[in-house]
Amino acid sequence: MERPPSKIMLVFFGFLFIYLVFYTTVDNGFSWKNLKFSIESFEETPQNISWDSNIKKVKIETSFVFVDSTRDVQNVCALPVYDFWYDAVKNVMTGADPTKNCDRNFKPWTELSNSSWRIVRDGANCSARCMEGNGAKQQIAIGKWMKPGKVSCEFLEVVCWENGTEVYGWIHTQLVPKPRPTITPSVSSEKKPNVYVFSIDSMGTGMAKRSLPKFLEYFRKEYNGVEFPFVNKVGENTKPNAIPLYFGKSIENARKVTWKELKADWNFTEYCETFLDNYTSIFNDFERDGFMTMSLEDWMPTMVDAWPTCKGFQFAPSHHTFRPFASTMEAYGTHITKQHLKGKFCREKHHAVLEYLEQSFEPYKDRPVFAWTWLINIAHNHVDGVARIDQLLVDYFQRNKEKFENSFVLFVSDHGFRFGGHLGSELGRFERDNPYLNIAIPKYYRHKKFGILDTLKTNSLKLQTHFDTRATLLDILKYQPGAKFMDRDPISIPNEKGNSLIRRQPGFPRTCATLPIPRQYCICQVEKFQILNDTLKFHLGQKLLDHVHDLLDKSNYTSICREYKLQEVILLEFGYTKAWNTYNIEVKTASSSPAHFQTMMTYDGNNDSANFEKVVRLDSYGKTPDCTAPIRHDPLCYCKVQPKTE
Repeated sequence: MERPPSKIMLVFFGFLFIYLVFYTTVDNGFSWKNLKFSIESFEETPQNISWDSNIKKVKIETSFVFVDSTRDVQNVCALPVYDFWYDAVKNVMTGADPTKNCDRNFKPWTELSNSSWRIVRDGANCSARCMEGNGAKQQIAIGKWMKPGKVSCEFLEVVCWENGTEVYGWIHTQLVPKPRPTITPSVSSEKKPNVYVFSIDSMGTGMAKRSLPKFLEYFRKEYNGVEFPFVNKVGENTKPNAIPLYFGKSIENARKVTWKELKADWNFTEYCETFLDNYTSIFNDFERDGFMTMSLEDWMPTMVDAWPTCKGFQFAPSHHTFRPFASTMEAYGTHITKQHLKGKFCREKHHAVLEYLEQSFEPYKDRPVFAWTWLINIAHNHVDGVARIDQLLVDYFQRNKEKFENSFVLFVSDHGFRFGGHLGSELGRFERDNPYLNIAIPKYYRHKKFGILDTLKTNSLKLQTHFDTRATLLDILKYQPGAKFMDRDPISIPNEKGNSLIRRQPGFPRTCATLPIPRQYCICQVEKFQILNDTLKFHLGQKLLDHVHDLLDKSNYTSICREYKLQEVILLEFGYTKAWNTYNIEVKTASSSPAHFQTMMTYDGNNDSANFEKVVRLDSYGKTPDCTAPIRHDPLCYCKVQPKTE
């Protein structure tokens, strides 16, 4: 059946506007910051709006440029275009920077160079010890204290004392090359481009645009980086987005906007109670094809690993990991060593991670490298925390331009910022679900004859997911080398859900109905209505709390978790379909066990039945659910016994 001409024109002019505005923004430094839009000029006025006489509701004035009013979620996605500098987020930006008042004249007392460490501060009494990995465990092998001299380990803790008191602690790093993989590469013997992936945890598209203006402009001009502003996360927090990237598997049961079931590929037993070594990770794929691999994370538990109680990997997932460093910093180093990357000396964990990656460039210049650097701390707790590495990234990529401009470089975030006062706004809630993605290709392949840049730009105007990012990495590794990176035709990669971003993608509409996107994370914009009927709001709010209590009871947590009491309800109707009502519901509970829950739900008033999607907590729950950690960490719980405030 043909869509009415007015809708076709709406979609056509909508995408035309996005294309012109977005690429004007990228190419000419155009800013949304002080621009106001007339939403009505871009929306089609609904011909018939159904108002239930018993349910009072009012259409919400949206902050997005495009909103779909067709209720045709199968075929239409109004992509989210908005002003990144909205008031609610400006109100929570604090300029957080632990290095702001650091000692910029400080010089380390010790150094590690050419596999030998020495003391450079006159009169200092210092010793060092190796901190080495133990498979993939958080626990590490701690060496004996030694005086200056040769060392063969990659991570060296150095401590200095005065009168028996620790006065200096430092962790030095060096990359010790590993033997070449013995596996014969599957395709061309020509040297393949390096692939460097950088993930900044919790950095959404809006955060990146606000916080990294210098670097993003530099990356665009010098590397022809292509931003993908319409990436949709596929899970709530880090792990359910990292596993799709690393393994191509989903771990959350959900439903699409059409109510079609999205069954998780792996259940809890498969992704948590089974060692991940039993599956093929993206690091295995690259190693089998002759790449040296690096998995660098600045957090001891790691992304897809043992946080909080899962088995994770039994053996290191790559040739090099940063876990010994993180474990030393967080658990096994001396007290003074644990303090040295908290900003006082103008250094934080991300400085050490990036230095270690840089140390790999010379030893591995004769072989391809796949490195995934994941920075957890820089943006996780502050909506503008990443701003403090804006100039650092410019300097880093300038200094290593020869290495990076001949490599594939991807900035891949897991999800947007998930906490903070700005989540009370429409745009703040949206940004949780819109992770940042930016891709640069080797300089040689930027020539027009390859068509890669044009293809990337075309695909950047479509809805994408982490599965498509993963498919791109596999395409770079397995399929493009044999075609000398000239193949732009669509392919279906066996056992993968995504479509490579450096190929033309299949012609079906890319919507939350056609892609593997859980309904509650969908970033396609539809009309929203605020429900004003208090009776319905509190009735459904109590149903949600009953559902939460039922989930806790099924997990045998009732005896250790407090009961929630309803305090406040926000109920919004989302115009996904004409067939049923879909609601976004948020519930705040009483101060005896304060929590802020959110989920998507459907409700049938004829038989008082409700169906809920995954329930998430929007408040910074901290340690409030930690009593569940020994069993299965569950943020839905507010433990009866809370840890004492330090």
